[in-house]
Amino acid sequence: MTVVQAERIPRIISMTNQVGGSGKSTSAVNLGAQLAAWGYKVLIVDGDDQADASVALGYMNPDALAGQKTIYHCLTEKGTKLQEAIVPALAGPLGADGTKTIDNLYLVLGSGEMENAEQYLTTAMARELWLKKLLDPVKGDYDVILIDCPGSLGLVVIGAILASDEVVACVKPGFKELRGLTRIEQKIELVKEEYGEFGAHAELTGVLLVDVPMHRSQGAVWDDGKKMAKESYGDLCLPPVRRSPRIPESYAHQKALLYFDRAGDATADYLAVAKGLGFKRQK
Repeated sequence: MTVVQAERIPRIISMTNQVGGSGKSTSAVNLGAQLAAWGYKVLIVDGDDQADASVALGYMNPDALAGQKTIYHCLTEKGTKLQEAIVPALAGPLGADGTKTIDNLYLVLGSGEMENAEQYLTTAMARELWLKKLLDPVKGDYDVILIDCPGSLGLVVIGAILASDEVVACVKPGFKELRGLTRIEQKIELVKEEYGEFGAHAELTGVLLVDVPMHRSQGAVWDDGKKMAKESYGDLCLPPVRRSPRIPESYAHQKALLYFDRAGDATADYLAVAKGLGFKRQK
């Protein structure tokens, strides 16, 4: 008798903000590593032209890997499947002594060429569906898919929101940054309104404050920002990620925090974020 394994139904979460430097890539990588350690099979989609998620997971220059497809190839080359751009996530630089693969964690390689993605999509057919069409054949292989979006609200991000179930807005707790959350909310609603017939249904399920000072003396304005976020978004506010030098250090070593500073404060913060999103350790 042939046993057919049921497809997984993944949670697909876009990490967004309309500006760069808001902790999207850091959060996607470290949340993904935590969930993988808990037994979830996780795919991180590096959709940002900075390719920071790829760098953080061991791939310093994805575009220079001979014969290896990236997300940009999948977007622009007819017939190239997303599976061809998926690689195992690494704890350490590719090819270095001591570098190991991270169990349960996989990566769609990013590309610097994604800076041209908006221009390409402008004239593409069914342009808003670009990521949904790429993900559909593989999504049943994963429990969680985290999409690291570029710092904009353009066509690349619209495609990510359309392909997602949930959106987590990553933001520094400043007044200007928090005001920008309104635009993200508006974009989510617009995508649902305009593309509901194509399955668009994403909701804003989390506001993640990153780089949060631990003491008011480090930033009174940011401290007030935390209060403003809580007043405006209530239970949508996830446990914050504190400012820590270990975060840029882990990036420089191309290791997720869980494999660079296992007992550190920032590592504990991302564990709390995973719990805040309703994830639990798998048996």
